[in-house]
Amino acid sequence: MLLRNSTLNDERRIAATEEQVRSVDVVQQSKNIGVAEREHDIKDPVELEIARQTLTFLNMEDAVTKPKPHVKIAQEDGSCPAVERIPDLQGALPQATLLIQNLQEGEVHAVHPELGPGGSWKPNDCQARDKIAVIIPYRDRQTHLTRLIDFLIPILQRQRLDFRFIVTEQYGNDLFNKGRIMNAAFIFAESLGVDCVVFHDVDMFPQDDRNPYSCPPGPRHLGAFVSNLGYQLWYKEIVGGVLAVSMADYRAVNGYSNQFWAWGGEDDDMGQRILSLNYTIERPNPETGRYSMLKHVKRKRTAPKLIYKLLGNSANRVAYDGLNETDKWTIRKVTTRPLYYHLYVDVGPVPEEWRAKA
Repeated sequence: MLLRNSTLNDERRIAATEEQVRSVDVVQQSKNIGVAEREHDIKDPVELEIARQTLTFLNMEDAVTKPKPHVKIAQEDGSCPAVERIPDLQGALPQATLLIQNLQEGEVHAVHPELGPGGSWKPNDCQARDKIAVIIPYRDRQTHLTRLIDFLIPILQRQRLDFRFIVTEQYGNDLFNKGRIMNAAFIFAESLGVDCVVFHDVDMFPQDDRNPYSCPPGPRHLGAFVSNLGYQLWYKEIVGGVLAVSMADYRAVNGYSNQFWAWGGEDDDMGQRILSLNYTIERPNPETGRYSMLKHVKRKRTAPKLIYKLLGNSANRVAYDGLNETDKWTIRKVTTRPLYYHLYVDVGPVPEEWRAKA
């Protein structure tokens, strides 16, 4: 398996951040990985492969960039093949670059000058099958955001997708309403003429580029198998982390609920909405559909009783609580940045019963 992206841009980025990656803590971590391998502490073959690649990455000195031979991608009609038939995917991805703490947007853009406004890109060796928007709900995690976009760009390029990024941020510092800023971002994505959206938490990093970010025939829960959950699917309604859905299907389930405040509940509610309309939640191969979740300070659920009450009638609220309530949010500002479209969304006042529990 290839250790790194073969493009010159990624080589330059890695070289530029090599000193930072080789900090004392990182080197110590690489040593721990090596010890774990020698002592056979890593039992999972996928985890072992990632550990080996990470250790190799950290021990590299002067890597030589060798251009890969040209691979014919376009099918007879000029279209790109389905992701599972693309020949130059890498498979398991090294995770060492996730340790970089201070990656700047300007650094990422400097090594990806091929990106258009909003981080947009489309392949030039075939006609993309899908035009997607990656929607990232955001609050106070700039270092995670830059690393995620940097990490996803080469994956989406290798999958030959026509893509762009939308970062949706809540205006102000009051209680968070993830559902409302997601719905607002979806409306904006519609104006860009995309075929589907991928809702992507800022701390979720794919471990394999064979996990398809293309538009699914039905709702696809890409982030089903996550490191901090033991790569287990804990219940059938779970759709958090990374969710791909077509524009028509998102409208059919009426988007996310607008009623969940603070942290927790809206993703489970979405899963119940999907199932209540007799959709099947598609999930990736457990071996190639794995994600690493970056560590961060966990936020406690503010009002668990209110959350459980709402989850008890998710199916009944589909018709009136969601995307069709456009008065629940206002997009105050849209900025087109080199790496993403940045939305500031006013989600309105917090209901007193939620504030009382905060």
